[in-house]
Amino acid sequence: MKNTFLFIAVMATLSVFGQPKVFNSSTVATFEAGNMIFNTVRGSIQGAQGRAIYEDGILTAISGSLDINTLKSGNRTRDGHLKKKEEFFNIEKTPRIYFLANDVLFVGKTNGTTTYKLSGSLTLRGVSNEMSLEIKETSKNHLVGTFTVNRDLWGLGEGWSKTIISQDIDVQVDIHLE
Repeated sequence: MKNTFLFIAVMATLSVFGQPKVFNSSTVATFEAGNMIFNTVRGSIQGAQGRAIYEDGILTAISGSLDINTLKSGNRTRDGHLKKKEEFFNIEKTPRIYFLANDVLFVGKTNGTTTYKLSGSLTLRGVSNEMSLEIKETSKNHLVGTFTVNRDLWGLGEGWSKTIISQDIDVQVDIHLE
């Protein structure tokens, strides 16, 4: 609940400065995780809410969240475990994933692609950790970023062997703005 209030307060504050753009419904995070050493599980999470702030055409702030209830990995039983089990997302207690950029650095523009470096806080399962990621604005109102989630930092899948579920989960966020 505290994260929800913080998210709303940040969103309200951000809209005072610069030009706000909201995430549209096609925003998605996709993920890949090694499973049983030789298999790769691919999935997605949707239900985005968020806002990006631009000043003079340059991204200056961004924050958003995803609805864990939309998680899909291609297997209903696995999806149920990931959504409901205490050692995974436990949507009863923490139904959303949050990211809040504390710092947005304009890196440069090359061949029509603008690159930014974000530093901020990612909250999974109610656990927040600082992280950095690079995002690219590939076209107007479209941002793409990739990063890796180390399961141990968020306690994600505690007790599950690294041979069953890989230590690192590769994530790509595909943000569409209105």
